[in-house]
Amino acid sequence: MGVITVLAVAGMASAVFIARISYGEASAVNIAGSLRMQSYRIATALEARRNGDFITSKDIEDLSDEFESRFNDPLLTGAVTGVNNQSLQRIYSLVESRWSLAVSPLIKAFIQEIETGTSAASLDRTSRNFHTLIKSFVNDIDKLVYQLEETAESRIHLLGLMQSISLLLTLMVAAATLYLMQTDIVSPLRDLLSSAEKAGEGDLSVRVGHTGPDELGRLGQAFNTMAIQLSRIYEDLEQRVEEKTQELTQRNNSLELLYDISRGLTKAPISEPIYRKMLSDIAKVVDVKSITLCLLDHDSRHAHRLANSGTIPPMCETANCEICIDDGKQRKLIIGDSNILSIPVNDQEQQYGVLLIEYEIGKSMESWQTHLLNTLGRHIGIAIGVTRRVNQRRRLALLDERSVIARELHDSLAQSLSYLKIQVARLSILIKPDDVSAKVAEVIAELEEGLDASYRQLRELLTTFRLKMDENGLTAALNETVEGFRERSSLTINLDNRISGDPLSVNEEIHILQIVREALSNITYHAKATKAEIRLSQNADGKVIIDIEDDGIGIPPQADRTHHYGLAIMRERASSLNAKIQIEPRSEKGTRVRLQFLPKNDQPNLSQDAVEI
Repeated sequence: MGVITVLAVAGMASAVFIARISYGEASAVNIAGSLRMQSYRIATALEARRNGDFITSKDIEDLSDEFESRFNDPLLTGAVTGVNNQSLQRIYSLVESRWSLAVSPLIKAFIQEIETGTSAASLDRTSRNFHTLIKSFVNDIDKLVYQLEETAESRIHLLGLMQSISLLLTLMVAAATLYLMQTDIVSPLRDLLSSAEKAGEGDLSVRVGHTGPDELGRLGQAFNTMAIQLSRIYEDLEQRVEEKTQELTQRNNSLELLYDISRGLTKAPISEPIYRKMLSDIAKVVDVKSITLCLLDHDSRHAHRLANSGTIPPMCETANCEICIDDGKQRKLIIGDSNILSIPVNDQEQQYGVLLIEYEIGKSMESWQTHLLNTLGRHIGIAIGVTRRVNQRRRLALLDERSVIARELHDSLAQSLSYLKIQVARLSILIKPDDVSAKVAEVIAELEEGLDASYRQLRELLTTFRLKMDENGLTAALNETVEGFRERSSLTINLDNRISGDPLSVNEEIHILQIVREALSNITYHAKATKAEIRLSQNADGKVIIDIEDDGIGIPPQADRTHHYGLAIMRERASSLNAKIQIEPRSEKGTRVRLQFLPKNDQPNLSQDAVEI
């Protein structure tokens, strides 16, 4: 209490002292401020005297004397000299010197010029100089006023600071007293009770702060030891629960993924957009960089990259499919800065391709990931197998229907044309050339020519309908067609088929095969060529491109006229495919036939393979 009393007395004494030394400062500020007004009054009086108003030189001198009286007022000079403020004293001296050395002499000179009747130009010049000087002089007075105000405010701030320090010291002494009273008993006891309540609510991270050598400190140590042991037990239990939860979450995600993939595979054809989305979903669940699906071409042992979820694996750039396919079993590869896991895509003993899973170096695949990927590989293989078997059944059904149509055409239209040919031949024999006119002979010749053309066209149509395409699809049919033309002619034919997988429907395969047959037939019988090349490929956009080239004599300008049925058949087939066909001469020699179209493999229903004649 004694310390608090001393602090209170010191605070009051400091307040009395500051109030005493601040006496008269407000009046000094007012006097200094009035100097600005007095300066402007002098300037206004000079202008009035110059203009002949009722102002005398004596009035102006009185105003100047009043300015000096205010400037030398004891309150103002006392405020300036009573403090140790060099800035204030310096600005006061500056105002005093400028008044005595510049402003006052210029006032007297201005009055003298007015009294002596100096020229208007000289008065204007003196007036401008005076006003410029007054503006600068008033600025100096403003600085003097500012310094006086700042001095007064600093004393007020000093008073506030001393009072604040006194109050703060008083509060600190009171707080120290309370702290010394409660620190050894009240606070440790409250801390212990609070910690016990939190521990009872399940918060085992709480610890007692007071662990000193006294009784409460020893009790706090025992409480902290108990809380640490209980926390370890709970953390172990929570870790086990979290591991089981993660395991169940993984299983649920795997089952959900398997369900979604299985449902999608039953409804979707083998197409890049659908499989790309499936692979992206798989990569997200399994947590790998990317997954690529490659379908195997059993004839060439090469693979076709159907879809991928991210970046293309490094080994796909070399087109060495044996690295991934090999013996058709699961393999692990290390290429560059990635691990590659090759998962076979098969249905029973039949392998249709591989899943290439790319993941980072230093990361290993867990057993659940490998098991899920193998299961998905089997599901995709089953879906591909079902799709291919359905396509085979459609292909066989379509070929059977075409065979039936071919037999019906042979039994009806072919026999009718044969009968007409026989009748026209009889008519030609019965009518002697001398007995008929030239027009009748011309009509008979046109009949014979028309029947021959119709018969040839019918034979081509029957050949088309009798075209065989077994379960091996387009590749086997193209090889068989090329081999047949090789045997029937001396033509050297090279076949380069780079279409793998199942991008084409049954009708598209038949149209392509027939266009190739028509082109080879034209090359064999009309082009006088020695070599032909057939190239089939599919670009990144899924567009199928077929090039058929020869080194023959080319197509004559009259190729599109009547009875050039091969070109017409090719264009008609291309139109059925919604394809673009180009028949043009090569830069060297010969002809190039180019067919481009986008397969309609994005229509899952059966209508896409409806029978087309």
